[in-house]
Amino acid sequence: MRENGRVDGDAGGSARPGFGALVRRYALLVDEMTWESIAYTVTVPDSGVLTVADAIRRLGYEAGAVRAAGEVRPGDLGLRQAGRGVITCSDNPYQDAKDVTDRLAGEGFRHWYLAGDIEGNTTLYVRYGDREGRLEFPEPGWIPFTPWTESLGPLAAYEDVFTRLYDTWADDPEMCIDGTCLAVIERESGVRLDESLWIRPMEVYLPTSG
Repeated sequence: MRENGRVDGDAGGSARPGFGALVRRYALLVDEMTWESIAYTVTVPDSGVLTVADAIRRLGYEAGAVRAAGEVRPGDLGLRQAGRGVITCSDNPYQDAKDVTDRLAGEGFRHWYLAGDIEGNTTLYVRYGDREGRLEFPEPGWIPFTPWTESLGPLAAYEDVFTRLYDTWADDPEMCIDGTCLAVIERESGVRLDESLWIRPMEVYLPTSG
């Protein structure tokens, strides 16, 4: 059952029924709405509720820094409540903005970050408490003498999914990397992304530079 943006009893494991349909749903969504120069995060507490106000404090901002939708500037970080957690979105998929949203992660929280730049590079980063995982697409990040699978961390259950993604990409450039990553995020977090991320203003916006 889905309630307030969360899927009950349907977390974890690529082999669970419906995962392929979830990937197809997100593949269509990102094709229609364009997934370029975007960074999207989901943060869910292990217990209780993370509110937007809580998230603003975790990010290190004062209430006076908040901007309304009519005041938003390029690079600003939008925040919205999603069930027990908070989602963020910005048009900055680079490390300086990630350094800001990483503050949402930590003990007692599960955090997912997905970014895609205009050159077609995608980064998936997750942190469950103090456990981290990271993947880069279309090619895995290169660490000498270290298989990319050792970077999966909490996402080890999806090794088969990511292996197929890397193997298939060379033969099928239309393979939807972003759709697969978004499906993993929904399956793990219970938070569903929809068109409103693009067409409806976020609740609040914060500056990430200047």
